Amino acid sequence: MKVLEKIIVAVLSSIILSLSLAFLMYTPVAEQQPGVGYSSIIYLIYSLPVYLIGGGLYSAFVDVYIESIQFRNKFIKYIVGFFVYGVGGLLIMGLLFLFDSNPSLLDIFKVLIFGALAALLFFHISIILKKAFGFLDEN
Repeated sequence: MKVLEKIIVAVLSSIILSLSLAFLMYTPVAEQQPGVGYSSIIYLIYSLPVYLIGGGLYSAFVDVYIESIQFRNKFIKYIVGFFVYGVGGLLIMGLLFLFDSNPSLLDIFKVLIFGALAALLFFHISIILKKAFGFLDEN
């Protein structure tokens, strides 16, 4: 059931991220250049594998360790999860950014922040699904 939960969270996160990017990067028809593709599905094509592979594996790894720690209250558990997932987004995007040949410092910063925000989206959708559908019994 845990694998199914991670797949559902990854797909939902990817869809929400893709729709958000499509909305933010929208180019009005009057400003579009001829011969340039403006399809928003491209965001989904790139984000879904990263979420499924990077996010799913990292999340499964983190969940094992966070569940093994006894927290005094749920807020501290949330803060720890928030921090760990944010750092995970930085790590995953940092690893993907290693394949870029000549990155500028500003590009590196933007990509790392984007990775952290995408990981936090995954984290929060995971929390929402756990609460809404009871995927896991929380203490």
